[in-house]
Amino acid sequence: MDALPINSLLPELRQALASVNRIILQAPTGAGKSTALPLALLDWPEINGRILMLEPRRVAARSIAAYLARCRQQPLGQTVGYRVRGETHVSRNTKLEIITEGILTRMIQQDPTLDGVAMVIFDEIHERHLTTDLGLALALEVQTSVRDDLKILAMSATLQGVPLAQLLPDACTLTSEGRSFPITIGYRAVSGHQQERSALPAWLSHMGKTIVAMFNGTDVPELNDVQRLGSMLAFLPGRAEILKLQEYLTARLPDDIQLYLMYGDLPAALQDAAIAPPMAGKRKLVLSTNVAESSLTIEGITMVVDSGYRRQASFNPRTGVTRLGLKRISQASAQQRAGRAGRVAAGFCMRLWSQEEQGRLAAADDPEILTGELLPMVFEAANWGVKSLAQLPLLTPANEANEAVAWELLQALELVDAQHKLTEHGRAAYQFGATSPRLAHMVVKASALVADNADKQLLGLACLLAALLEARSRGSGCDVLDQLPQLLRGPEVKQAKQWLRRCQLAEEPASYLKAVNYHDVALLLALAFPDRIAKARGAAGFVLANGTGVTLERDAALASADWLVVADFQEQEGRSSGRVYLATMLPAALLDNELAFLCQWQDEAGWDDSKGRFLAERQRRLGKLILKREPLPQLDNALKCKALLALIRQRSLSLLNMDDRVRQLQFRLRLAQSTDPTQFPEMSDTALLTSLEQWLAPYLDDVSQLKQLATLDIYSLLLNCLSWQARQQLDEWLPTHWPMATGTRAPIRYDESGRALLSVRLQEALGMSDSPRLLQGKLVITMELLSPAHRPLALTADLASFWQGPYTEVKKEMRGRYPKHLWPDDPANTLPTKYTKKRTEAKPS
Repeated sequence: MDALPINSLLPELRQALASVNRIILQAPTGAGKSTALPLALLDWPEINGRILMLEPRRVAARSIAAYLARCRQQPLGQTVGYRVRGETHVSRNTKLEIITEGILTRMIQQDPTLDGVAMVIFDEIHERHLTTDLGLALALEVQTSVRDDLKILAMSATLQGVPLAQLLPDACTLTSEGRSFPITIGYRAVSGHQQERSALPAWLSHMGKTIVAMFNGTDVPELNDVQRLGSMLAFLPGRAEILKLQEYLTARLPDDIQLYLMYGDLPAALQDAAIAPPMAGKRKLVLSTNVAESSLTIEGITMVVDSGYRRQASFNPRTGVTRLGLKRISQASAQQRAGRAGRVAAGFCMRLWSQEEQGRLAAADDPEILTGELLPMVFEAANWGVKSLAQLPLLTPANEANEAVAWELLQALELVDAQHKLTEHGRAAYQFGATSPRLAHMVVKASALVADNADKQLLGLACLLAALLEARSRGSGCDVLDQLPQLLRGPEVKQAKQWLRRCQLAEEPASYLKAVNYHDVALLLALAFPDRIAKARGAAGFVLANGTGVTLERDAALASADWLVVADFQEQEGRSSGRVYLATMLPAALLDNELAFLCQWQDEAGWDDSKGRFLAERQRRLGKLILKREPLPQLDNALKCKALLALIRQRSLSLLNMDDRVRQLQFRLRLAQSTDPTQFPEMSDTALLTSLEQWLAPYLDDVSQLKQLATLDIYSLLLNCLSWQARQQLDEWLPTHWPMATGTRAPIRYDESGRALLSVRLQEALGMSDSPRLLQGKLVITMELLSPAHRPLALTADLASFWQGPYTEVKKEMRGRYPKHLWPDDPANTLPTKYTKKRTEAKPS
């Protein structure tokens, strides 16, 4: 421990803590920032209170805490302890707590002063989980508002892609040397001729063969014997690939190799075994997701094999579901993974892609706040009292579309009101403590339903469903009723018991399964997932209330149901419908009784092409699902207008008179916006379709036939959207004509590329020393010089260069064709004219 590089930085860190409360520390893998640094802080009298050190993963938090406790020669929970979801080892004597990021958020929400906490350390902050960004934002809010003595230390092996300096401009930045040995990098991409008949994808089969070859010392000349006789860490994107590769390798590895797995929901005992030193005379192979990319040190690793892939969660705000896609890792991630091979000796990393592709990898991974679902984060923000994530000091602004969907769903679940303020129901749901606001809402609603009933069956079932849906791994089959009994045999039963106790239910979980039925399960799941109630659409599967199509396996019993509630589904790349993983049959009678509040009657109208007129009807709807229709005898203007706007959005602006004047106005406004975006509104086709209610709807009262849309003066309607000042400014900056010295008003045409084109006969441009400029001199006009017959002769944005060069050839050719017109030798210093030479000479000077 004393030899770790971080020790040389400790005096500087201690001095910095005496004068500043925000510190950024960059220390490469192996420097000791997660071990030697917190141990030293325990003995500094300047740290008067508890230290919270955040780790992005549970396995790292448990491992680091256990190691530091051993260094102190104490049991866990004395000076050093840890808190992760569902597991706590701390006591009143604990001074250093290793916690996961979500734990910090809850601690701050429960005690906004962080009483008794002297310092918060964010380890591996570069991983940029949602909980990382939120935890840091809340800690900064606490420090700014009530705890200016709270010390915040942000640490990472790499700050690439982490804008800490921008968020914390007044922070002290320290840099430590790392302790790592040289690492040799090899590249071995899968090639086309390696394809063979296999149940594995080509890259995974290639990875298996490479691992076997490296252990056997064959066909890998870059690997030396010392490295080959060590242990290996192999990085894969997810649990499914790990299990497939485990099956492939089991009968192919040398006898002295012990195979271990490492992924997030692996039982703690198996994770500990993967981290522990290999048995005497044995070597280890650890197949891991990126949980082993940082923080964790696995004993004896001298070789790394990197698939180059990761699982990235990408939230689709339209469907409200997160897709897990296979993505290439970033250069920063590749560097982190390779570094795992150089912790104890000179190591070797085999990258299963080409060196050329390495240069094309993204510099850093996108933070989760840009790609992930923001519902839990927004719920935390509402409980904190902010109306928008933009009000928090975040490292990166949130994805606006994803945030909007999150607020909308919270409001639909009655967890927040229209002003994004937490409701009484929302406060009760937050106190329940589920990671998903949907599930917390379901349990609190169930509690209200059984409040006046001695039978607590529904509430107990809600607790079991919440535990099942929060479980990372589930049994086979997609029917929730089949999955529930398996819950009792898995680790999730512990969570179920905790929630039953929290709801003051003393019975064992099994007692709530005795009378389980589709009615109760569907009712509860519909409360949590109203947007995922699904209606059958024949052989094509089902349509969710949010409009998304989903399918089940053809032999699934639920495939023949008329209605479902879908609790879990995934979008599939290359397919228009998602695949259902967990659902229950919904008795249709629920929609007329207990779930009737989810349905609304609304009037709708649409254009019937075959009849050439508008038709209107009343519809009973559940989201986008139509449950019942009734014809409406009359169509009022508001309904007709709504139908027209919907039709225009469906068929695009081609129904309107988008003539050349309109297009020229759009091009001019786009250029004007680049200089003054506040004064000039966006009028692209997309923007116009979005804002039809504002600029078009007021003029549709007299429209009863589609052909009348084409008679509307769209140019004037759009021009009227501009203020008088903006119109004057537009004409000054980007006029439609240019006054020539001859008196001609030469037209200027603008195009989609942002070019301004002035067409004029060459003789009228004589005497102009250079091309005119528009937009306060920022835009050079492209001159289209015409012949006396108005045919194009030249196109130039540099008139001075044209006169000095290409004009000579134009003059030679045109003098013979148009001898009556002026073709001077010195065009830049010749008076312009719009007449023939004879008429020009006859004009009085």
